[in-house]
Amino acid sequence: MHLNERERRVLQQLERELFIQDPDLARQLETGIPARRTYEPQARHVLAVAVGVLMMLLAIPINPSPLGYCGFLLMAWGLVAHRVQKARSASD
Repeated sequence: MHLNERERRVLQQLERELFIQDPDLARQLETGIPARRTYEPQARHVLAVAVGVLMMLLAIPINPSPLGYCGFLLMAWGLVAHRVQKARSASD
């Protein structure tokens, strides 16, 4: 496909702008290799949520409220850490 001089300049300008705005996408398009953006939850986040839920369930029959609160905090930390890591990996 033949492009005239004006079309070539416009295309080169678009390429430069793409490299400035999104260098990862530009490299991806240049090489033809798609970037893998898979997310795998870390075991410590899953374990924290599981242990937190277990602590809260154990606090019900035993009735010590500190155990339930600690379980809730541990579970909340696991969920928040999971979301933060997922957001970071999506933005990379």
